[in-house]
Amino acid sequence: AAVDFDYSRFIIAEYLVPSITVYNRLEAIPRATDFDRSLKAEVRDAMWMLTRQWQFGEFKGEDAATAVTTKVVGEHTTMNTIHFGDNAFPYDPRLPLETVVEREMLGPNLALSVQMGRYFIRLIKSRLTFTTLLDQLIGEYPLSHEPDPNDVDGIHLLRAVQGKVFDGFNFYNATVNGNVPAILANTLTQEIEDFKNWFRRSHNQPETGINPAWDPSQLEYQFAVSSASGETTLKKLSAGHYPGGHLDWYEFDMAQSSSGGTSLVVESVQSYIPTPLSFRGMPNPRFWMMEESVTDFGRIDTTPTGLLHLLLAEFGLTCSNDWFMLPYQLDLNTLCEMKGILVKDVFGEYTLVRPAGKGPESQWHRWTMFHHTNLGGESSSSTNSFYLVPGSKALEGLPLEQVNFLRDEMANMVWGVESIVPSQSGKGTSGDEMVLEKPDSNADTEPLTEEIKPKLQYILGTRVPANWIPFIPVHMENSNAEIRLQRAKLPAAKPPMGVLLTEKSAPYFIDEKTLDSSGLLVSRTPQLARYINGASCLWIGRKKEAGKGLGWSNLKFDQTIQK
Repeated sequence: AAVDFDYSRFIIAEYLVPSITVYNRLEAIPRATDFDRSLKAEVRDAMWMLTRQWQFGEFKGEDAATAVTTKVVGEHTTMNTIHFGDNAFPYDPRLPLETVVEREMLGPNLALSVQMGRYFIRLIKSRLTFTTLLDQLIGEYPLSHEPDPNDVDGIHLLRAVQGKVFDGFNFYNATVNGNVPAILANTLTQEIEDFKNWFRRSHNQPETGINPAWDPSQLEYQFAVSSASGETTLKKLSAGHYPGGHLDWYEFDMAQSSSGGTSLVVESVQSYIPTPLSFRGMPNPRFWMMEESVTDFGRIDTTPTGLLHLLLAEFGLTCSNDWFMLPYQLDLNTLCEMKGILVKDVFGEYTLVRPAGKGPESQWHRWTMFHHTNLGGESSSSTNSFYLVPGSKALEGLPLEQVNFLRDEMANMVWGVESIVPSQSGKGTSGDEMVLEKPDSNADTEPLTEEIKPKLQYILGTRVPANWIPFIPVHMENSNAEIRLQRAKLPAAKPPMGVLLTEKSAPYFIDEKTLDSSGLLVSRTPQLARYINGASCLWIGRKKEAGKGLGWSNLKFDQTIQK
């Protein structure tokens, strides 16, 4: 039978029986300062490992494939002509292009004359009549160089070789022109031929002129290379602003491009196996693969000017395992235009990768980093060409000459300061030391008496060092607004001592836009390079660099000084 249960007794018992309530809370409080064991990610269960891989998305499938083979199609054009202004001549592939562009004629200085004379003396030293031949050469080609009184090294060299060595430079010119006396030419036929071959092999010089590619008005090289077949120019690259130094592909712009079926244009198809691109410290795609922290992405510059740094971070962190590297074989002095890349993946499907800028997008979307600018403007077709310059990594010697072009706002002119000038010893010397005035021992140094000593002294113009060559602003021809800088001369001043400011006869103009407030440093230095054929190339080249800012010559006019 059903029995009623009285619940009131339990309710009352709740207050009669005492109880203790305890709460436990889990907190992420480390018990030690060493996290080595935690970073080890020790595994106690295989299922936990699979779970972690699933958590990092390693099991997420993508409908993508990996490239296994590629075919690269390109059009190769050999450049065979060099243009210096309106003059064009064939390019000799046995010489680096920068050697042909930069080289200049060697001047007749004492050091070069002595060097050439000593080499010819070594060639004839084994002859029995060596003493007689040397006396004839010294008498026929004496050293006629007179170093400047301040050129200490040149004076010491002249004193050391005077009467012992003949002028080898004048002797070489005589052998080239056929002006050697018959008694010497008939006796030293083989030695003269060896002497001429040695000089041509040791020094690279242009055929005529000082330097046909150098533009004095812009203080830089201007030239062009082209692929010409007969009178037809297929493709032409222009280097209108080459400052000297190292010649590379970015100095060239596409000036003319046309297709042709000559032997100079060859279509190349090359097959390669793509290799995944990697770098040191690259993040690994798997959780259990630990990489070395060689590249510190946390210290990358993210300022607005650090665009390349941001591209590097995006490449390394976002798309690091999506890049492949393909080697492409290309000969020197070749202009290559990429036509496309055909990629075959692991599924057997083919994908055609077109060059950048060939898609249907708008013109302003066509941005590429490594390409030659098309001088034809936006209406011209986009270029996907790369010119492998036949250049070299030359060793650069100390400057033979250096001119510092600086603006003097107080005097409203530009100065060409010859900080380093050529010395007869074959090297550069200080321009300030070369213009030091020695005291005249015959001058009257008796001080003025108080009766005739003037109270005021009027100075028409202050003096400026002789190695400061002025360039004054003048109007351009048929223009009242634009100006250019013309080389001038101070009263009773000596002419410039170097080549850079004297190679062009008056009037000598420099484009005013070339010189900004920072100025320019233009130098002439000896260059030595070893080309791919093993030949040594020695020449004198020029280089234009940023200057040291504004200057002040302390030039003042109409000054009155209180005595």
